[in-house]
Amino acid sequence: MSVADTLVERLTGQVYAEDVNVEVGIVLPLDAITDPDSTSTGELVGHGPLPAGIVTDLLRYTGGHRWWRRLFAHPAHGTLVGGDPTRRYFDGFLAKLIAFRDHGMCRDPFCGAPIRHTDHITGKKAGGPTSLGNGRGNCVRGNHLKELPGWITELLHDGFGPHPHTVRTTTPTGHTYTSRAGP
Repeated sequence: MSVADTLVERLTGQVYAEDVNVEVGIVLPLDAITDPDSTSTGELVGHGPLPAGIVTDLLRYTGGHRWWRRLFAHPAHGTLVGGDPTRRYFDGFLAKLIAFRDHGMCRDPFCGAPIRHTDHITGKKAGGPTSLGNGRGNCVRGNHLKELPGWITELLHDGFGPHPHTVRTTTPTGHTYTSRAGP
């Protein structure tokens, strides 16, 4: 390890170059999102066009935090017309609070796996905030499963009133399961 590597590690806490935090602004044409066989390229803000595979690798293999920032392009001429001012990622102290509240375990019924994702109960696209009340700890499976058709996850109590943080999950078969944060 060089002196420069040691300096960077002591200043940033990053032991490896792969541990850098990544926030990527990507502008994608509509067909790149709706057609899995599209050959369209996205534009990595500040760097120009990149194949989707490279952008995916950037986000998949970094050891640091990852954030997506939604950017909106005009459908006719493709110029940037807006963007989401907030991150869609639970990070820092908020993520730690959720992990503490959920005892480090997935909140899905009968799971108990370690938390790997901190998830929005009411999704961002449905207007759900990135907040303590709207967040819960999940395993990877539980986070992805709730996005499948027929699965419904609802916040019953945010934990700030007389009831503990309570989430109801309804499966495609109509079974319901309630998860309450413990003390």
